[in-house]
Amino acid sequence: MGRWNNIRMRCAFRYLFCALLMILTFVTIQLAVLSEKRNGIGKNLFFNFDNKAVTEGTSSPGKVLAAVVGASVQQYKASGKLKQLPVAITWSEYRANPQLLCGNPLIDTYGTNDPSKMGENGSGIILVGSEKEKATMLISEYNVNVYASDRIPLNRMVPDARFPGCNVVPYPKDLPSTSIIIPFYDEWPSILLRTIYSIVNRTPRQLLQEIILVDDGSKMPQLKDDLDKYVDTHFPKGLVKIIRVPERRGLIQARLMGFENSTGDVIIFFDSHMEVNIDWLQPLLAEIKHDRKTVAMGTLDYIQLDSMEYKYYHDYMTRYGFDWRLVFFETFFRNDQIGSTPEATRVGTVMVGAAYAIDRNFFKEMGTYDNGMKVWGGENLEMAWRIWLCGGRLVHAPCSHIGHVARSQPYDFPGGRQAVEQYNYKRAIEVWMEPEHKELVYNYFPGMRTLDAGDLSERMRLKEKLQCKPFSWFINHVWPELFVLQQNVTAWGSARNLHTNRCLDNHQYLFQAAEPLYAETCHYQLATQGFSLTKDKLLRTSLQCVVIKSMTAGARPKLEDCIIGPRDTWTHRQGSQIVHEATGLCLDLDNEGPIMMICDDQAITQMWQFNTYVV
Repeated sequence: MGRWNNIRMRCAFRYLFCALLMILTFVTIQLAVLSEKRNGIGKNLFFNFDNKAVTEGTSSPGKVLAAVVGASVQQYKASGKLKQLPVAITWSEYRANPQLLCGNPLIDTYGTNDPSKMGENGSGIILVGSEKEKATMLISEYNVNVYASDRIPLNRMVPDARFPGCNVVPYPKDLPSTSIIIPFYDEWPSILLRTIYSIVNRTPRQLLQEIILVDDGSKMPQLKDDLDKYVDTHFPKGLVKIIRVPERRGLIQARLMGFENSTGDVIIFFDSHMEVNIDWLQPLLAEIKHDRKTVAMGTLDYIQLDSMEYKYYHDYMTRYGFDWRLVFFETFFRNDQIGSTPEATRVGTVMVGAAYAIDRNFFKEMGTYDNGMKVWGGENLEMAWRIWLCGGRLVHAPCSHIGHVARSQPYDFPGGRQAVEQYNYKRAIEVWMEPEHKELVYNYFPGMRTLDAGDLSERMRLKEKLQCKPFSWFINHVWPELFVLQQNVTAWGSARNLHTNRCLDNHQYLFQAAEPLYAETCHYQLATQGFSLTKDKLLRTSLQCVVIKSMTAGARPKLEDCIIGPRDTWTHRQGSQIVHEATGLCLDLDNEGPIMMICDDQAITQMWQFNTYVV
């Protein structure tokens, strides 16, 4: 009996040992596979994309697809097998004949896409299990789901994001030609290629002069020879041009290099992670044809970085603004800024850096970009100020929609992002702002006061040559939402409660809708604790007014836009109460924050003091 027990124990031990060995072997293999996929992802992207993402099953990875140049879409369908050879025709030949096929099925058969494919019609990809883990790992490195991007068609269709009336808007037939400039730095290949295919497939070919890719010193090897070969074999000759910058110079310089090598009547700058929508170009060109001094902006839709879903607002358009911290933010159009129909052109304030169109000669006349700025940051504000102050205009074209992957920058800035942005900001405000405006910016960026912004003489001469208006004109006529805290006031600075030493605070609120008013320990930084009592009795921040929604004691005051809001009026004497005129209630302070209470001269929490009083 004991013998059999010993045999059983030895067998059990051997079984456990073998099982453990198998588990370890399996784990080792899986780790090796994952490492290979992780390290090798993208190595053969430019040939695998056509097979796996778009023409699945037509050829083994790495092989050049055969093609029938000039074959009809019907022949492609009838063959049951998409084939491709290197595209041989020129862009001039392709532009001249709207019916001509180029030989690339991702272009020739566009519009007959299989709607069941992942990502089609702008749908997103939902990943689970190991795929989700793999995608999450890649997102942490690239700030976008490159794994999902590789699995959806390069030539996918997107939903029509336009207002319904855009379908019937007529455009002139003799619109100018366009050069599209796309700088990139280590952009994921499938995302870059999808940007290009969206332009080719959804742009009238007679309007597209060229697509210029500017490689700003990318380190990713797939963006070198592989990209050159892909462009040479997949697009008509002369359509896509690649300019190489030996070492990284930054987005601003890359755009300028693209501009210098462009030939179109109109210039449009893109990011390398965009997808254009249906009939996106004609609305922009029509604005410029009507007035060559117009800069026309497309409406940016949202490509979700985690799923690559193309999302948009059905009945809303974004407007852009900024505050004295030079924070660029999205807001909405006032009713008085919307025309008789949703698709009517709307006047803009400032611009995003990409997806705008400008006449090439006007761009030169206006001084292109500030060549002294570095890398990226601030150029969109500076250019918008310059356009408005020097004789141009900036508009939103509601019928032009362009999808954009909104993400934080996945790479470092040479010299540090904060230092580069402040350098660029300093150049912009020293040229365009007046002393009272600069003071509000420097209050938030004290180190910027003594920062060396380089030689500004050329930009100053340009300003004089163009006979540009003062910055106060921009504030009064273009962006009246932004208030100069020390102008036309009886008191300004921080509003301090004399009993608690807490100051009114806006918590950096930027938007127009009502938001609670706060009180925090006084630090006197105007970006959050800057308040003014104006000569017309408004108690306000740089972007909102203090208002009362409930006209009874115990109500909590709110912050709301001063143009579309109720514009409540207040009275105040130095070191005394702040009184709401309509109700006669006083601004008080309790543990929860500001509160409206019945005025009491003995209530020490109702006594307030501004930093500065103006006689």
